[in-house]
Amino acid sequence: MSKAKNIILAALFLAFAFLPVCGFCAAGNYSDLLERFPPEDFARMMDYDESSARPPDADDLDALGKAAKAGNVDAQFVLGACHYIGFGVKCDFQKAAMLFGQSAFGGGAYGQFGLGVCLYEGRGVGRNLRLARACFNRAAAAGIASGMNALGVCFYKGDGGAKDFAAAALLFSDASKKGSNRAKVALARAHLEGFGVDKDAAKSLELLRESAEKNAVAQNNLGIFYLKGFLGKPDPFSAAACFERAARNGYPAAQTAIGMAYLQGNGVVANVEEGVSWLRKAAENEDAEAQNNLGVCYQNGIGVQMSASDAFNWYKKSALQGYAEAQNNLGECFFNGTGCDADMAEAVRWYRRAAFQGNISARSNLGYCYLEGQGIGKSAADAIKWLKLAADAGDVSAQSNLGTCLINGVGVGQNASEAVKYLKLAADAGDAQAQGNLGACYYNGVGVEQDKQKGFALIKKAADNGNAEARSALVRIRGK
Repeated sequence: MSKAKNIILAALFLAFAFLPVCGFCAAGNYSDLLERFPPEDFARMMDYDESSARPPDADDLDALGKAAKAGNVDAQFVLGACHYIGFGVKCDFQKAAMLFGQSAFGGGAYGQFGLGVCLYEGRGVGRNLRLARACFNRAAAAGIASGMNALGVCFYKGDGGAKDFAAAALLFSDASKKGSNRAKVALARAHLEGFGVDKDAAKSLELLRESAEKNAVAQNNLGIFYLKGFLGKPDPFSAAACFERAARNGYPAAQTAIGMAYLQGNGVVANVEEGVSWLRKAAENEDAEAQNNLGVCYQNGIGVQMSASDAFNWYKKSALQGYAEAQNNLGECFFNGTGCDADMAEAVRWYRRAAFQGNISARSNLGYCYLEGQGIGKSAADAIKWLKLAADAGDVSAQSNLGTCLINGVGVGQNASEAVKYLKLAADAGDAQAQGNLGACYYNGVGVEQDKQKGFALIKKAADNGNAEARSALVRIRGK
């Protein structure tokens, strides 16, 4: 979809979001059809409830299409939901968004919910949290349980407006009473974190177990509960069982989780091929974490044939969704020419995006680029700023580079004792450059008490680990 078309759709959806809403539509007599395909069931399916409903066949789709064309807002929603979740038809987010929009324009409460989901997720139309929240508000006002839960999520996270934990908890509770399992999941999170309700991990577990009987999100979150051991020791085996059940019910985050469990042998017998298979399913379902992890598999030949171009393509898909780790990985691809032509300026652009999201490796990489003038103008001050953020967060390369800058007074006043602190951290983690520089400090008594024997041992270790400068230093020392 072109940018211009997205803008037009957004304008139309803005109009839809503020139209009067009714809970029903009388455009034609389609009661028998909608009795077989009730919109409430499809709203719950969009919330990842398990369903025994059969997918619509060709005749059903034809009937739904005719009803939708005649202006029946519930048929428009149901058909849109089929396209959104790929139920009986191929998944098509753009078609789903248009059908939801038609339903919302006609005053359909369920259409408002569906349109809100598209706007919230950025599927079929540009992401717009403010408009999504407005749509959910209209659906919630009409008593749609899924809309009430979605509006609660907006209040809880501050998406599209102000945070209000108390209002969120009330919406979750009311939606739960109306049968929304997804709302019980949200309420469980609120109890676990103590926002808007009393902090109560046992209550959270009770709600998750109850909703996990039918809901894939609950199954996934119950797996997280077990994996992190919120009420005792971590239980990776129970966690993996929950993740796999949710994954088989189509929840992308769970597909990623069970994929990683199989890759790492965490709670299941390690099976690299099975792990990659689940990651691929999640990645094809637009899960950004899975797309990044699949890129890692292709880059390193884990469970697949090594392919730099495939790694680059998956990193890019994930990075464009805003996943910080993938943005850094994509930056490294551009920096090193992995699966693409080397482009330092493009590398810096992606490092910067990830760095501003707090990605530690990206901050280290961006600092190095400023230090060396790679893809951006040299700036020792900017280099020190980014390197220190990364070094204090534990990045070994940043610790090594910052220590070297402090020794030499690059971008900051010389501070030998501070330099030694960072060099020790990096050297202990196995960084050869830091080992060599720390060895030089000990050998010459810079920032530490002189100890030539210890200094020589560190320089030799650095040389053995492949550091060229350390090898040269050894030659000079031995030549004396």
